[in-house]
Amino acid sequence: MKHLNDVYEGEPFNLQMVHNEFKKFLQRKSNSMYNFDQPVIMKAFEHLQQLELIRPVDSSSAKTQREYQLMRLMLDHSQIMEALQKYPQCPTDVKQWAMSAFA
Repeated sequence: MKHLNDVYEGEPFNLQMVHNEFKKFLQRKSNSMYNFDQPVIMKAFEHLQQLELIRPVDSSSAKTQREYQLMRLMLDHSQIMEALQKYPQCPTDVKQWAMSAFA
C-alpha cells in the first residue's frame, strides 16, 4: 500500500491493486516463500481497516465489491518507516521493497 501510495502520489487504491502489486513483488523475488491466498489477504486488509490504518474513500463505495472498494492509506511515509524500523522480524526484502519507490 505504501508503494502504491508513493507511485500514484496518494491516489486511492483497492485490495485488487495491492494484491497485484504484491504478486509483481513476488515475481521479482523468485526465491520468495510468500504466497497468500485471496481470503488471507482479504482478512488482513479488513484488519487494517478495523485498525483505521486504511479507510474507504467514501461511504457510497459500500455497494462495491470489497476487492474493488477504493481506500486511502491513513499513515504517512515517516510513520511507516518508523514502524518498519521497530519491527525486527519483518523480512529484509519486504523492508527494502517498502522503502523503495520503483515503477
